[in-house]
Amino acid sequence: MSKGASVLNADQGGGTRAGSLFTPAVLYPVKPGMRLFVEEQFGPVVPVASYSDIKEVHAAVRDSWNGQQAAIFTSDPQATAPLVDMLSSVVGRINLNAQCSRGPDCFPFSGRRSSAMGTMSVSEALRAFSVEVLVAFPDTDENRKLAERMEDKASFLQPIAKRAKIHEMVNVPETLQGA
Repeated sequence: MSKGASVLNADQGGGTRAGSLFTPAVLYPVKPGMRLFVEEQFGPVVPVASYSDIKEVHAAVRDSWNGQQAAIFTSDPQATAPLVDMLSSVVGRINLNAQCSRGPDCFPFSGRRSSAMGTMSVSEALRAFSVEVLVAFPDTDENRKLAERMEDKASFLQPIAKRAKIHEMVNVPETLQGA
């Protein structure tokens, strides 16, 4: 704010706290050289920069280390197309006429550059925290019969809800049931 930005929504409580609620502050104009312009925001602050020429946007994006999301507010498809083309290799999500956000959970959360590199979604998170195991055997009649008879007895091969019943059936001590 010492470099010229002001809280645009101060009249609506922007930038103030009431108990544990902090009303987001919309700050404008945010320009190169300001910390708000170059630092990733993790708080209830919405820095707004404006550009008079598309070349300024390209330069700002090219010079940034961030790469999570961008928001374009427009009704002009002709002007939007080159921005989408340029941003598609720089950010993980492009929002048209909507603010940057997290979610919905069916959408992947992704980023580029030094900001949240890679893609994460609910299914990706489950996969990342899971351990894949393969139960393999030579394909013989004897082994197929063994696998078929063992399938409903091994808790590893059952949905979680069925595991407790299987532990009871085979008398697995409680200390081993989490294994």
